[in-house]
Amino acid sequence: MLDENITKRQLLDLFDRFETRIELLDDKGRALVRLFQAGGKFKPLADNCGVNQATIGRRLKKIAGRITNDKFVQAVVGSSTNKIIKEKLINRKSARQIAIETGMSKYKVWKMIKKAEN
Repeated sequence: MLDENITKRQLLDLFDRFETRIELLDDKGRALVRLFQAGGKFKPLADNCGVNQATIGRRLKKIAGRITNDKFVQAVVGSSTNKIIKEKLINRKSARQIAIETGMSKYKVWKMIKKAEN
């Protein structure tokens, strides 16, 4: 689990260490990380996005938490269970959205997600 009190410098170092995992992110997440790496500050990003600096910080910390999780990489690989985990972890979709897209019941989707978390 990622420390809540991580500094900007530590966040930049973490993104540098997990460079290959950043490429696995969705377009918005990858762009946010790349812009942060280029500038190293929240304020310019917040101004361009029209949100508060704290919001940018929270988003980056969530992304950092996801890419440091080993299940993130496992979710990128092939099976149907992994596809569901990928939708949940990488694309941040709800179990309901995944169930609608896959044609599975919401219960079955939740069961697969819980099994993967253990």
